[in-house]
Parts: sequence; structure tokens; C-alpha cells
Amino acid sequence: MPFPRTRTRSAALGVAVAATAALFAGGAAQAAPAQAVPAQAGQSDVSVQGYIPGKDVVVGQCKGWLNKRTSDGYVQALGQSWNNHECLFVLQRKRVGSGGYDWTAVSNAYWILNSKKATGYHWNGTNAGSRVCLWNYTTGSSACGEAAW
Repeated sequence: MPFPRTRTRSAALGVAVAATAALFAGGAAQAAPAQAVPAQAGQSDVSVQGYIPGKDVVVGQCKGWLNKRTSDGYVQALGQSWNNHECLFVLQRKRVGSGGYDWTAVSNAYWILNSKKATGYHWNGTNAGSRVCLWNYTTGSSACGEAAW
């Protein structure tokens, strides 16, 4: 799905909101090595201790990955961009079995440009999987990482 390139921040945010609603429909991508990411003011704890290998997604010069908090098994999505690539990422969850549902965004969407950010931690319990989905606004490409169950 091609995405138009806009020149104003308000137009870009409008495209981002529309993309978030319809974009993250699935797909797998190649893995990339995770990097330690320091916590920033106003953001959730970003720690490589709970990094979940093999769940990464890379789209151009943007990447996303998952961490798992060891105390309760909750997961968070992290995103990083470099070389002036604008990206949007979100944490999704799918639940199977009774009361199940398909992939649904469970975090806010986070806009990143030459930076790193993290979602809060979200439940990832019995019969539920989580994945990070990423949209590279600069290239118009998107993908989701493999699910962590």
C-alpha cells in the first residue's frame, strides 16, 4: 500500500493516525540485533535484560523489538530510527481460544525520528501473543515482527 509523502508535520501526523488504524495487518520480517536503550524521561523502563530474541522487525532504517519483564511476563515494544527515517510503531496482541480476537493494537502508536522509544508494559498471558508492528513513513513500507506467545 503506497503512502503519500507530505511536507508538513500536521499532514504527517494525519497520515500517521490513518495508517495506525489500517496499517498493521500482518507479515513477518527479518530479525535485527537489539541494542541496549537507555530510559528517557517520561518513558517506560527500556531494558535489554528482557529482550525476546527473534521477534524483531526492520523496515528500512527503522527497527522494532520486544522486551519481556521477568517479574510478571508483561511485554513492551521498542522502536528505533536512524538516518532521518521517520517511523511509527505499536504493540499488538492476539488471543486464541474462548474470548479470542485477532491482532489488535494494545499500545499507543509512537512516532520516532532519529530516536528510540518504548511502549509501556502490557499483559501477554495464557493464549495471548504479542508483536511489534512498524511503519517506515520515509519509505512507505510496513511489517510486523514474529509473535511472542
